[in-house]
Amino acid sequence: MRKPIVGRLLAAALLVFTATPVLAGEAPPLYETRHILHDNHPEMRTFAREAKPVIARANALLLAAERHGKGVTCARQALNELRWRINSTSDTGNARATLERLKHSLLDVASPHGGDANVLPQDEEGSYGKCDGEWFLKLGDSGDELLDPHGWRGTLPPRFLDRVATPSSFSAYLAKIIVSDPEAEGVDRRKELNVSTGVLSRLVLRGGIDGYFVDPKFKDEFTTFLESWQDPKTGFFGEWYLDHGRLIKTSDLSVTFHMARYTKGKIGHWPELIDTLLAIKDRPYPQGWLDSDGMTNHNNYDVAELFSLGWPHMREDQRGAARIEIRRMLDWALGHSIGRDGEIAPTAAAEPLGDMYYFAAAFLDTIGYFDKRKRFWTDE
Repeated sequence: MRKPIVGRLLAAALLVFTATPVLAGEAPPLYETRHILHDNHPEMRTFAREAKPVIARANALLLAAERHGKGVTCARQALNELRWRINSTSDTGNARATLERLKHSLLDVASPHGGDANVLPQDEEGSYGKCDGEWFLKLGDSGDELLDPHGWRGTLPPRFLDRVATPSSFSAYLAKIIVSDPEAEGVDRRKELNVSTGVLSRLVLRGGIDGYFVDPKFKDEFTTFLESWQDPKTGFFGEWYLDHGRLIKTSDLSVTFHMARYTKGKIGHWPELIDTLLAIKDRPYPQGWLDSDGMTNHNNYDVAELFSLGWPHMREDQRGAARIEIRRMLDWALGHSIGRDGEIAPTAAAEPLGDMYYFAAAFLDTIGYFDKRKRFWTDE
């Protein structure tokens, strides 16, 4: 019998894993990689300071343009990539090139005759990430089209999927992105893991798209990967990090939400997952619920959905704690985030306008604010 994908990877690397037990109510250790990358590559820290005012200007300009109904997808793609390069890589050259692309895109947005759009034309490989410089970003920005229930509608086929078009290449890619060694490699693959598994999991579990991922072996490989990936001590999924011979498994809110939701809750270790979820409520995202200025509707939606999916498996003490947290998140949404006129207040997360409204509505819908039949957590 074959070892699981992740087991094969770790055996090949001859790693020694030292785990710290996570007791009920005890938060797992935090592991933050940006300081490692910037300490080892101080030129990136310097560049981050240089790029900060451009990013702030881009956040304001793009949100204002979206409020006026202007398409800004190319600029959004460049901004998203720049943030990733600064926070998760040591490649200052590519980060600087991305900054220049962003500046050019912002000029286009500011021009009354700019050519940006809500949906970009396909690139030569069929993706909708024409302004992305990395494959996984192209995958993420093609997610809506790949997951269209009516099938692939692009003029060009999604040839960018060719690199993961066989069960073996698919498995090898997953094994690659689950583990990062920031000090040795100068990159944190956490965002790539989150984006790629978020799209690929749904494609595989839904039976494929346009001839891709239709072989049943894909689902077998992904199921094996998922079982090996989930940490039985915390119930969570997340990026794994090599740190001087240790393997550190992080508890990632967004990644765990994706895997739980896209499998319709068919994962293991729910009691441990809920204990961990409650324990990290005051931690910074992605290993907690909070962004730099506090709550966001996006993170609150993820938390509420995990409570909803996990409710049948939860102890009564967990349910009581969850009720308190859901009320607290609802109070924040109605008292701080959503204005009387329905306007959503921006947060430091600087999300696109559409995402701001989507996640506010998704959170309220998940907890049954609009429909009493959905109130899994209360009889009120």
